[in-house]
Amino acid sequence: MHGGAAPEGDAVKIALEEWRRKATDALLIASIISYFPGVILMLGGEAPPSTGLVQGTMAGAYVVVILSTMLRRIDFRVRAGAMLVVAYIMIFVGNMTFPQGPFLRALPVFLPLLTLVLFGVPAGRYATVFSAVILLCVPFLHDAPFIRGVIVMPANAAPVPLTVMLTQSAGLMGVLIALMILLERFYWFLLQSLSKLEKEASDRRAAYQDLEWEMSERKRLEREVARAGDEERRRLGHEIHDGVCQQLTGALLRSEALTRRLNRGETPVVEELSALSSLLDETIEEARAVAQGLCPLDADPEALAEALKILIKRTRDASGLACQFETAGDVSVADSTTAHHLYRIAQEAVSNAVRHAHASRITVALRGSKDGLILEVEDNGEGLPGKTSEGGMGLRTMAYRARFLEGEFTMAPLPKGGTRIFCRVPGRGFAPYDE
Repeated sequence: MHGGAAPEGDAVKIALEEWRRKATDALLIASIISYFPGVILMLGGEAPPSTGLVQGTMAGAYVVVILSTMLRRIDFRVRAGAMLVVAYIMIFVGNMTFPQGPFLRALPVFLPLLTLVLFGVPAGRYATVFSAVILLCVPFLHDAPFIRGVIVMPANAAPVPLTVMLTQSAGLMGVLIALMILLERFYWFLLQSLSKLEKEASDRRAAYQDLEWEMSERKRLEREVARAGDEERRRLGHEIHDGVCQQLTGALLRSEALTRRLNRGETPVVEELSALSSLLDETIEEARAVAQGLCPLDADPEALAEALKILIKRTRDASGLACQFETAGDVSVADSTTAHHLYRIAQEAVSNAVRHAHASRITVALRGSKDGLILEVEDNGEGLPGKTSEGGMGLRTMAYRARFLEGEFTMAPLPKGGTRIFCRVPGRGFAPYDE
C-alpha cells in the first residue's frame, strides 16, 4: 500500500554515506592547504634536517593527497582510504625521524577518530591498534643502527630519555583509548537516534498515506450512499407512477363513468361502487407501502424492529424465499440515526442474499447485548460472488455505516455454506438476551 518507501534504516545509511562523501572532500582540501607550508619549507631546506628518503616520502604522500582531492569521480572510500594510508606512512616515518615532535606524536591519536567517522566502528578499532603500535614502538626505532643514515640523520642534540618517551607514549595511548571509547559510544548513539527519527518519519508518512486513503475512501462511500439514496428515490418515484398513479387513474375513470350514468338518470350498480371502493383501498395500501419505503422508520424506539419485520415480509412476498426475523433482549433504539443505518445495513445484506447468493433461506436477527446492539443476517446461499465478496461497493457501504456508528462489522462464510453478516454497535441501555 505504501510502495516506494525506503526500508527502515536505509535512509539513515544513505544520508550518512552522503555526509561522509562531503566530509572526505572537505578534509582533503583542508589537508592540501594545511600541509602546503610544511612541504614548501621541507623542500626548501628550512625544515629540520632529514634524509632524501624522508623528504621523498613526505612529498609523495602530499601528491597522493592532491590526486585524491582532484579525482572526485572515484568513490570517496578509495580516496579517504588513500589519504589515511599515506597519513600512517607519514607518521610512521616521522615518528622514527623526529620522535620528540609534538605534532607527529599527536597525529596517531587523531587518525583513528578520523577513520571511525569516515569508515565506521570496525575500521576505527583497527586504526586504534595501528596507532597504538606506532605510539609505543616506532619512536624507539630512532636510534636503531639500521635506521640511522637511511631515515634519521645524525644530530648533535642530546637524545630524548627513554623514560620521557615511554611516559609520552603511555599518556597519548590513554588519551587515544578514552577518545575512541567516547566517540564510539557517541557514534552508536547518533546512529540509533537517526534510525529512530527515520522510523518516526516513516511511520508519519505511512499514517498520512493511510489518512489520505481513508479520506478518499470515505468521500467515495459518501458519494455511493448519496447515489443509493437517489436510486431509491427514483425507484419509489417509479412505484408511485406505475402503482399509485395508475390506480388513482383507474379510480378516476370509474368515478367519471358513474358520473355519466348519474347524469343520464341511471342508477349505479352496487358491484361498480364496490369495485371503486376496492380500488381505492388498494391505492391506499400501495401509498402506505411507498411511504414506508420513503421513511421506513418512525421516531419510536421500537421502530427498527418493526421496520425489519416489514422488510422481511416484503422480501418473502416478493422473492418467495423462506425469510424470518428474530429478536432477543431489549432491541429498542432511541437514536434515529443509529436505527436508520442499521436498517440500511440489513436492507443491503438481504438484497445481496436475494440477488447474488441464490439462497433459499434468509434470517435476520436483532439482539440486545451488554456491549450494545447486534444485527445479524444469515443466508444458506453460495456467498457473494465476484467483486461483492472481495469488498464490493455494497459491502464497503455497509462497513462504512458501521464505522460511522463506531461499531464492528464482519462478513464471514458459514461452516455449512452461506454467508453471515455481523454488525455490533455500541450503546447503553440494551438489556442483554439469554444465550
